[in-house]
Amino acid sequence: MVRGRTPNSPELNEARGNPGKRPKKERVLDLSPIAGIDAPKHMRANARKYWADVAGYITDSRIVRVSDRNMLARYCETLADYVKVTGSLGKQGHVYWTESAHGKMQRISPFFLVQERLVKRLQDMEDRLGLNPASRQQILLRMAANNAQPTLALTQPNNDDTSADAVAAPGTPPLSSDPLDFFAPAADTRH
Repeated sequence: MVRGRTPNSPELNEARGNPGKRPKKERVLDLSPIAGIDAPKHMRANARKYWADVAGYITDSRIVRVSDRNMLARYCETLADYVKVTGSLGKQGHVYWTESAHGKMQRISPFFLVQERLVKRLQDMEDRLGLNPASRQQILLRMAANNAQPTLALTQPNNDDTSADAVAAPGTPPLSSDPLDFFAPAADTRH
């Protein structure tokens, strides 16, 4: 939850002449929507019909980019499987009867177990694609936070007097060049 006064829109500040004289925030323009992008050719016909529906309402959110095309294709394929399994489950029911040497027994339908797994996959992909309100809000908050904070350089300039040990934060042990030393306990750690 954001606290404080709701900020004015950039258009309003522009019309007022930027009264606070604060630096203007740059808008992110690299969000290319997925609408108008054809479904991948490897998709089945019954999954392609979900592509048009999902891509239509996901485009308005401006969260999904063209690079997410394959994930959206997997989502549509899984959604098509879910609808097919749910139809079969509706015809057969959630349980069935079997008979063995021990008598009659009621068992859970394999379609029900498959449906549960598909629901889990769909929920995971919905969280990543921002298809439910909670995940969409989290994605938008992260996008807003990334626009407000300056980016950090991952590497330091290579000066002759700067070594990897000098760049490390004070009080941290020097890093070893052996990647397996990461798992070794520190010498000064007591358990």
